[in-house]
Amino acid sequence: MEIDKKNFEAFTGLPPLKKNAIQLCGKEFVDSLRNQGIYTQDDEFWIEVNKKLNIPANAYAIQHANFKAEKERKREAEVARDKAERERLLANKEKIVTKNRKGWTITIFELPYSDKYGKKFIAECRKEGELQKTTSFARDANEAYTLGAKFVDDFQRIQGQIQEAKAKEKLLKNLYLILIYLSGEDEHNLYLQGYGYKHKMSKENFLGLSFWQELDLNIISELKLDRFLEMSKTKKALLMNKKGMKQARELLKKINFDGVETILKRREYHEEYINYQDPENL
Repeated sequence: MEIDKKNFEAFTGLPPLKKNAIQLCGKEFVDSLRNQGIYTQDDEFWIEVNKKLNIPANAYAIQHANFKAEKERKREAEVARDKAERERLLANKEKIVTKNRKGWTITIFELPYSDKYGKKFIAECRKEGELQKTTSFARDANEAYTLGAKFVDDFQRIQGQIQEAKAKEKLLKNLYLILIYLSGEDEHNLYLQGYGYKHKMSKENFLGLSFWQELDLNIISELKLDRFLEMSKTKKALLMNKKGMKQARELLKKINFDGVETILKRREYHEEYINYQDPENL
């Protein structure tokens, strides 16, 4: 097997060649194998050589594991050196300028000297006085500010998406409750024994409202007839058109639910989309 050659090389540090087998095992041993019809191209040859030299069957695996461990050790040492160097540079930084951006402060600092990549500027991003981010090193003050601004913009965008998702969830929960309440039918336990109301619908055996876990297709059809909905260009889904969007936004403005104001504000650009008219159609 190929592994036997790898074990030989890993243990001896020599390539699996005939001359190296002779050097380590002796010519007499190698000739004895040849007399048995076992040659260097045969797996059996290297199995016998390894036995002669007491080479472990996992020599290559041990070498590979040691190589990985040494590589990881060097990587960790380099990371530690870079961290120590970064901390030393940051401890002696000098403030250059502070700029405001979207309610944040971005302060640019110059380091006492450049790092190994020729970079000596950084930016600190603070929100309400609390440090949120120290950027990576930059080649100049403008690059440092760009890094800080990108962090702020990305952070604000993600927070906006999270806020919108939470508001949408709150609103949808309330709307779903209304939809279920309006579409549900009274359900009673007509098999409840005792009290003389078996097979009768009463407050005593009332369970709640039952409903199908799907949209009412009749309502969907009505919305299509009202031209609030139409088939999408792909013909695989329904599309709420501008007329439907306008009606939905007007209805939402009249609903006092948690999340409505946030959703309307986040999607305020829809007003421009709805009112846009193609110049070619004017």
